[in-house]
Formats: sequence, C-alpha cells, structure tokens
Amino acid sequence: MNQPVISVEGLSKAFRIYKKPTDMLVELLSGKQRHDLFWALKDLSFEVCEHDRIGIIGANGSGKSTLLKIITGNLQKTSGQVEVRGKISAMLSLATSLNPEETGLSNIKFNLMLNGCTKSLVDQVTEEIIEFTELGAFIYQPVKTYSAGMNAKLAFGIATAIEPEILIVDEVLSVGDGYFVSKAMKRMVDLCNRGKALLFVSHSTSAVQTLCNKVVWLENGSIRMMGPTEHVLRLYEDDYRRKEDETTRAGNRARAVELDGGVRVEDLSSEKLIRMRLVARGGGAFHDTHYIRSLKCVDVVSQKLLVDLKLTETADRENSEIGLDLFNSEWGRVYERHDFNCRTLGPRTGKTKGGGFTVPVPENCPYELGVQIEVESQGLLGDEHLAVEWLDYETGSWAVSEIHDEDSLTENWVRFRANVHFKKVEPTQLLATQKLLAKQALKQVEIVDVDLRANAESMRAIRENAPFEVVVHVRANRPTPVADVGLKLMRSDGVYVFWQSSGMLGANLENIVGEASVTFDFSNNELGAGDYELSVSVANGWAYPDNYPYSEIFDRRIGCLQFKVMSEFPSLDFGVLNIRVPVKVKVGY
Repeated sequence: MNQPVISVEGLSKAFRIYKKPTDMLVELLSGKQRHDLFWALKDLSFEVCEHDRIGIIGANGSGKSTLLKIITGNLQKTSGQVEVRGKISAMLSLATSLNPEETGLSNIKFNLMLNGCTKSLVDQVTEEIIEFTELGAFIYQPVKTYSAGMNAKLAFGIATAIEPEILIVDEVLSVGDGYFVSKAMKRMVDLCNRGKALLFVSHSTSAVQTLCNKVVWLENGSIRMMGPTEHVLRLYEDDYRRKEDETTRAGNRARAVELDGGVRVEDLSSEKLIRMRLVARGGGAFHDTHYIRSLKCVDVVSQKLLVDLKLTETADRENSEIGLDLFNSEWGRVYERHDFNCRTLGPRTGKTKGGGFTVPVPENCPYELGVQIEVESQGLLGDEHLAVEWLDYETGSWAVSEIHDEDSLTENWVRFRANVHFKKVEPTQLLATQKLLAKQALKQVEIVDVDLRANAESMRAIRENAPFEVVVHVRANRPTPVADVGLKLMRSDGVYVFWQSSGMLGANLENIVGEASVTFDFSNNELGAGDYELSVSVANGWAYPDNYPYSEIFDRRIGCLQFKVMSEFPSLDFGVLNIRVPVKVKVGY
C-alpha cells in the first residue's frame, strides 16, 4: 500500500481585510481589532500518496494557489495540520527563484547549491538542465532578457533537475510552446512513476486529464469533490458549460429567467424535511452581498429551538439533506465580519436562486406546523432586505413567508423573524407533486441515448479503418421548429479530435414532436488507435454565422460514451488521425 507523502487535515487560511489603510495603524496602536477575516480555505482534508498525480481545479479565487503556497511553506496556515514527508520542489510562479539580473547559467548553479546539490554534481546537473531547456546561447544572457516561455523552461528545468520527491506546479507551463510543454509533462509523469508525487494546478482540463490520476475540485475555499480524474472532470466541465450557456446564450439566459425561482424535482426529496431559502425581498435577483451571522428555526407554539444552522460548516452537502445547500445555491465564502463568523450570500452565476437550507420536520409533528425563522444579517451596500421563502410540497411552488418583526442592531446588523406555516404532506401527495414538476421541467429537446454501432451492432471497441456510426436519439418534449445535434470527440488524454454539427450538411431536425434520431456515419474512419469519449449537444439549429455560437443549447451530455480504437500495428503510433498513406509513393532508380 502506498504511503501518504502529504497529509492535510482541517486546513484553513484567513486573510485580514481592512476597510481603509488607516485602520491598520489604528489597530496597531490601540490593540482593538479593525479588520474582517476572509477565509480563503476552510477545513480542507485530503492525502497525497506515493505515485499520486493530483490535479487541483476550480474557478479563479477558489483557493488553489493558496493551498499550494501553504503546502510548500511559502504561506502560514491559520489552523489545521499539513504534514509533508519528502523534499518538495515547487513552481508557483515564473519568478520563483530566478534572479533577473544574473545569467541563466548563474541561476542554475545557485539554485542547485541552494537545494543541496553537492559541488561535484553541479557541473553534471547543469549540463543536463541546459540540454533539457534548449536555451542555447541565451543561457549566458541575463534572465531579464528572457521571454515568459524561456523563463518557464529554465524554472522548470531547475525544479525537476535533482528528482524532487514531491513536485508542485501552479499553471506556469501555460506560457511555454507546445513542444516544451509535451517534454515537461513527460518528465513529470516519469518522476511520479519513479515513486514521486505531483500536485498540479491548471485551468486546462486536457492537461489535468493527461497528467493526473486523481482530481481535487475546490469551490469557495472548500473541497467540492475529490476522486478519479475522468469522473470529476466530467462533472466539472458539465458545471462549467451550464454556467457558460446561461451567461453567453440568449435563449438559455431567457430560459434561466423563466425558471428563476422555480422548484427542482430534487428539492422535493422527502416529506420529513422543510426546505427554505433566503432571497431578496420583493422577489428579484440579489444585487447586494449579505453577511449572515445567525440562522435559526424555532417552533412557534413551544418556542423550542428546532435547529441553529452552522453557517461556517463546510461538509459536503451534495450528499446530505440537513443544513445549507452550499454548492447548488447562492451561498458564498465563510467570512468573519465585525468579530462574527458569517457566511456570505449574494449573486452567483449558474446557481439556483437564494441561499437554500433545509431543516428536519420534528418527530410527532401535527398536520400543520408553525415555525419561525430568525435571521441576523448585514448588507454590504445596505439597501437590500432579505425574506424567507418555503417550499409548499402540495403545490410544488415557493411561498413567501410573513415577516413577523424586524429590528436594527448595532453596527448596521439587522434581525428579522419570518413565520412559516408548513403543512405535513403524505408520501403519495409528494410523489404526485414530483411527477408534475418533472413534467414541467422537461427540456425543450433532450438527448435520450447515444450509441456507437459497427456492422449494425452496438460496440465499444472497433478496429482502425473499420467504419462505424454514432446514433444520437433525441426527444422533443414540446413542438420544436428546428434542432441541431452536435458531436464532439476527445481522446482520453484530453486531445480535441473532432466536432461536427448535423446541420452543417443540411441535417437539421425540423418540426419535431416526440422522438427522432441523427446518425453520424464514419465510413471513412481515420481515427488512430487509442481511447476516446463522446460528448453530444442539441441546439436550436445550425445557421452559420447567424446562429453560431448557438443562441440556445437545449441539452448537453459530457463524456456520455467511451470507446476504444484498436491498432493493427500496436507498436506504432500514427497520431490522432490514422492517415498512414496520405500521398502516393513512387520509386525510381
């Protein structure tokens, strides 16, 4: 069993935020706290074992670089434990350890000695670095004359020269040319195969897929998901594409507005739960950021506290029913404001409306239950008020609760109480409402099935040059004037191989009601040997350039089908497209 080389347990990091620069001086002289705390990381726990190649992904500001800086010792943690068993070599920026005034050669020798390389080995390792970086005569020039790509080559060559036990790379190879990036990736894989470990931060999912066997997905400073590369990247890309569609495509944006505030089928998960959310009063979208310091639920009759929600808790709520819906709604970072631990709440693209939370229905609950939600909050701008909505299981809709009272507290904090009258629902009624919502939530056109066929049989492995078909079955849940199916093909190492729209060849689906199918005929199969995966989308018609990029994507399936192309010559690699004889060859004597 591989031993952990990095152990992270309960790791958190907070940064001080001052309203104005003079507050720093006042705090220093008076000893009174004048800052807030922004939690860049909160309660992270994971292990990196020998041979692991861990990719760290997430949106800008999710905490990726902060995490790496703490592991490498460049930044102090606020709380938690980080244990490293092995020598780390890190590339966190292009200027990590290079003196711009010195030559590349001087930088190499200095860094080798700084990293404990004996004098007898310096010359030998220096030659290896020069050969690997291919900088030529520039090795004798000051680093300040280097381009960003040349800088990256030198920094990477030095970082990997003496075979670090743990290599950490933060997005710096994106500035290198394709040839060098390929060399660098091969070296990183070789190091890991010799018993080393890799932590690799990148926004390039293809690079992560090529290099890594596991992925950590960070969101709002917490781990949203950790698991096998293929599985996590597929969900990450699906989340990214959904946000992209809602922000860049007019049709998807209009559909999102139409469904804004609507109930999802998964919201009606159990009659034993009361599902609620904090929203902007008046029903519109948030335009302010709110700091929520207290969120409690009280029985109106007995005044018994039913639940005091833990706002700073960061446990994975995707698989848990009780508490805050951290990843699907508009909840943001943990934040310490005016000495109070808070959770931010504000507008977030691609998330369901409001700050969702769930409390359990008390045991021996009567038919109708009256609960009171008590909220203490502060708005950044202070001109937007909050309200509470609760999910009526009988009608399958959100209902606005009655504001019972509202008080102004010190330092612009506000406390309000809202009464919710929750009717107990029977399982049969819940099921009927779920079916109604499922019907209402049906997409205009949805992808039903994707199949790969050869010789009229469903296949998942084909021979090189053997013809095959990809058949995409769709269903129009409402009459649709036009629909277009797009097919995207990726190799398992992340190489983008093929894309085509059915409408490019006049094969738009027109006036469809019910089921239809589109067949992509690969009679001329020129795919090289390897593993591939298909992604499929259906949009509102191919009309280049008037409707491309599409104004609406009806449905999308990321990595919905994997298949293998088997080589006729296993020891030879003919590339992505297997054109072995692209031109005629003549022999003359």
